[in-house]
Amino acid sequence: MTRFTLVRHSGYAVGGDPAFEDAVELVEVTENQTYHVRAAGGLLLATLAEAQAAERAANFPAGTTPDRPHAAGHFSSVRVGRAEIYVPRDAAATQ
Repeated sequence: MTRFTLVRHSGYAVGGDPAFEDAVELVEVTENQTYHVRAAGGLLLATLAEAQAAERAANFPAGTTPDRPHAAGHFSSVRVGRAEIYVPRDAAATQ
């Protein structure tokens, strides 16, 4: 079963661009990685459409369009690939 999660944007995680420091992007996770995502408090999303909507909502909270993305919450020290897992501010409400 395909699942998705949100991680720190690769523009920052890989490229080091400070404009993406607080941005997230979606990634597909393996069955093994789902355990890491759960343990970190991250999101597990069942469909690509759901993941895309979550990505937009996280980057631009409350429908705002600031000059750069700003996801509320924090990034775990646990990684999927090269990027830290995103943990929403109210992780309990999103699980």
